Amino acid sequence: MANPMLKNMMPTPLKILILSLSLCSPTFAYDYSHCMKYFKAASTPIDSSYAISLKVGGKQHHILYAKTPPKNAKILKADPFIGLYLLALPKTKQSYELLPLDARTLNDKKLALISANHTPSIGHITKRQNGFIDYAKFSNTTSQNGVLGNICYQIYGLGVGNNGFIEKKYIDRFLNQKSAYYGDLGIRFYSQKPIVSFIDPFFPNNPFQPQDEISSINGTKVSNSGQIEWIMSNLKKDTQAKITIKRNGKPMTLLTKVNQRYGGFLLRETFLERFGITLNDEIIIQSTNPAIAGRFNQLRVNDKILWINKQPIITQDTNSSHKRFERLKMLLSQAAFNEEFDGKIQLLILRDGLEIFIKV
Repeated sequence: MANPMLKNMMPTPLKILILSLSLCSPTFAYDYSHCMKYFKAASTPIDSSYAISLKVGGKQHHILYAKTPPKNAKILKADPFIGLYLLALPKTKQSYELLPLDARTLNDKKLALISANHTPSIGHITKRQNGFIDYAKFSNTTSQNGVLGNICYQIYGLGVGNNGFIEKKYIDRFLNQKSAYYGDLGIRFYSQKPIVSFIDPFFPNNPFQPQDEISSINGTKVSNSGQIEWIMSNLKKDTQAKITIKRNGKPMTLLTKVNQRYGGFLLRETFLERFGITLNDEIIIQSTNPAIAGRFNQLRVNDKILWINKQPIITQDTNSSHKRFERLKMLLSQAAFNEEFDGKIQLLILRDGLEIFIKV
């Protein structure tokens, strides 16, 4: 290995080249402390994490992944759907170049997840990202806002914890948008299969049915729900989308107008968000917005939704908030096809100790 004293006399670009080669070559034992020092020079402490400095188009951008908005920084842009924030921060001494994953990197067994206060995690990529929160996977631990790379100043993703990381494609989408926007076709998926699990009953003129299998959107073939999420989210509002499907094994073509998404991914979703209604874990209304409440204008804060079309939301099987909200979505999704109620929705509400039926 090169003489350390000689290395100190070398110009900085040559030092970086030697460090990079030593990281990529199996014959060298690389000292990751250099990359940890670089991380500190290319990041800013925020709350209990770090904002990462990226160099994009000659400008430095400070981004942070967090499930809730950061408290101790000015937010320039927020995308709470996926937990990315662009912050106004002082310029850092260094910044990272964000690269797409290539074949060599996907086969590299000695990638490193670097953060400020943890021992670097060494490993390899086990899965590509396939959806906004179906993150790429690393074989070792990832910390929130740690960076994944094999050269100190170049990275391939941003850590989110639990072995997950966000790829460049999704970060670029966030940076390139003026504000968070996700196109919507009124369909949701429970698994990776391209089969509709729920439909949004309040989506205007929703042509879909549960169990429809999506084949293509605007001529682009799809094979899983992650691809559908990506295409759907990038459709422009009020444009027309052409979707080919299989319904009960028969091919069909549907036309629908694109709308926008109001909840989902990291955000809670009940299909009631478009009416300004939010619920807590006990299915009690926490907030309303009379200006957009529409058909739900009879609902009040502190109302508890008990039943939808004679079906209870909270059961023995819904012992977690996630299961309760999934059941709520399922009951609303099925309401449009309920012949007993002629496609209408009837709610049983608990208000001030009294049970009240409300038709919407």
